[in-house]
Amino acid sequence: MNYGICTMAAIAIRKENRHASEMVSQLLCNETYEIGHESGEWLHIRTAHDLYEGWIPAIQHHEIDAAAFASMRCCPKYVVGKAVASCNGKLLSFSTPLLKANDSDYAVAVPDCFDPDLMVRYAHQLLGSPYLWGGRTAFGIDCSGFVQLCAQAAGVMLPRDASQQVNHGDLVYFLPEAKTGDLAFFGNDEGNITHVGMVIDSEHIIHASGQVRIDYLDQSGIFNKDKNKHTHRLVAIKRIGDKLCK
Repeated sequence: MNYGICTMAAIAIRKENRHASEMVSQLLCNETYEIGHESGEWLHIRTAHDLYEGWIPAIQHHEIDAAAFASMRCCPKYVVGKAVASCNGKLLSFSTPLLKANDSDYAVAVPDCFDPDLMVRYAHQLLGSPYLWGGRTAFGIDCSGFVQLCAQAAGVMLPRDASQQVNHGDLVYFLPEAKTGDLAFFGNDEGNITHVGMVIDSEHIIHASGQVRIDYLDQSGIFNKDKNKHTHRLVAIKRIGDKLCK
């Protein structure tokens, strides 16, 4: 088995082994992966942090050995802050594997226990970031990537897709009981989960839809104040823990 590490700001993970294929996720700087097989100029990979699979160009691969891969995989500490590129004062990403744990000029470590208030505070840093299918950075991010990134920086790793994230945590039965950091899931008429966001309070949600934005939340779903209508139908609210330790 061969292993690699992302040495770029971000690498697109594509559904198929061609540039025209849709981007389903991104590797961020210092995230590691294992290679399943090769196909011409493409590598099929599985990410270490969330076991997501897809294709990356072989030219963007940076090889590491099994010992380095195991070491980074067994120590999933993440950093917040200055070690990654910014654009107009916004972080490209505030969640990337910790390489300079003792250098306060670069980063600070996340808490040992999940902190939902911290997750929402990080979410506010990405306000205005454009929506991008498969994106995980301030230059473009999708709804589940947004939730995963903020939760990861606040101390807990969630799966990549909303349809997987909904299987985690405890159900909150009534919207008035929702707390800061609860995850709200939305679906279509077929019952499929199609969207996710973070509850700010029982009347507001922060989510990626067109851009990272704050909208009203009620029993029916998300009410977009700009469009003056409901845009997403509420299916479930899940609490992934007030202080969920790793």
